[in-house]
Amino acid sequence: MTPISATAAQQDEAQRLAGALSGPDLLRFLADQLGVVKNQAQLLMGLCGLAITVTGFSGTHMIKAGPLSAGSMVVGIALILVGAVAVLRVLLRVRWVSQDLADDPAVTAARVIVHRDRQQGRLGVAGVFVALGLAAYLLSVALAAAVHVGGG
Repeated sequence: MTPISATAAQQDEAQRLAGALSGPDLLRFLADQLGVVKNQAQLLMGLCGLAITVTGFSGTHMIKAGPLSAGSMVVGIALILVGAVAVLRVLLRVRWVSQDLADDPAVTAARVIVHRDRQQGRLGVAGVFVALGLAAYLLSVALAAAVHVGGG
């Protein structure tokens, strides 16, 4: 029996994978896919860390540039923080492929695929927060640069 939460597309993918790959190869393939999701999460965390680190060096200039620049910086960092927390939730929700083992390889595959797709969706949301935060942060930098170039 396939997991109730699996969509028809996920069930179809699971059936095709179970038909194409043998037991150990299927498990390795599924584990590798979860690894890709974790790598994407780590990339997003790196972007968050970079933005926060740069703020330590340039934040004062953005604050001195005026309230619009300072506000954009705060909004940007806040959005990046929300994205970082969402990414951490994905990284800290460890679910091993062995926890989803079933007698039927297609059921195992479907369970892992549902988990993978949920994580990928959560990372997509986190990525939107990080991107919006970086955009607000860039606006802050641009405003600060305009003030400093304009002699203000």
